[in-house]
Amino acid sequence: MKPVFLAVALIAGLSLTGCSGADSQTGSAEETDTAAKPTAEEPPQVTRLDVNQLKQIIESTEVDGRTFKTHDVGAVSGSEAAKADDTADYEPAECKQFSMAAPNATEAGNGTALSGVSSDSTMSVELISLADETAAGSQLAHLTELAEACSEVTVKSQGMETTMSYATFDVTVAGADESVRVRAAIDAGGKAVLNSDTVTSRIGDTIVTIASLADTADEQVVTTTAEEFVASVNNVG
Repeated sequence: MKPVFLAVALIAGLSLTGCSGADSQTGSAEETDTAAKPTAEEPPQVTRLDVNQLKQIIESTEVDGRTFKTHDVGAVSGSEAAKADDTADYEPAECKQFSMAAPNATEAGNGTALSGVSSDSTMSVELISLADETAAGSQLAHLTELAEACSEVTVKSQGMETTMSYATFDVTVAGADESVRVRAAIDAGGKAVLNSDTVTSRIGDTIVTIASLADTADEQVVTTTAEEFVASVNNVG
């Protein structure tokens, strides 16, 4: 498996892990609280974006001449890569479940998710629309915690050892409620393979994740791409 696929799968898994938990826990808490203490003031209604709206956002957004095309969430690393990832050995072992979260996310049924890749294959985008802003906010906080827990990961797959280091940074994305940046340094066989940047932003109940799939001389390009997609989400929402 190409090392970049492992790294991107783990990043995508970090952003998708916990969707069902945050969604269901929030719903349960709201139902319990409502039953115990009825209130005359109803919270604002949040409408989850459907798959057609997510597709519209991805395929209508253009950034610096790059257009984007949708594909299955689990296809970030390709079907063969996903199969190989299933048999890979991870250290720490618990980080494996995060990399497998992307292919399994849509099966959870607790959020609407869609992904895409840029026309030059240098960028990926993940869009997730959750039940409410609380669930989305918890998701972003969960991403930071998991990125720190998996700050140093070693993966052995198909006779190759890949080391990935993750670090989180604060980032400002215009139009987003909150954002976090993750930088992945990927080393395979003792050689540096790729430095990949990921920016994950929350806009209301929607999560936008942009990841670089190739080295770029302009570190700002991922943030710029995130800002364009955040603007597209705001326009639809």
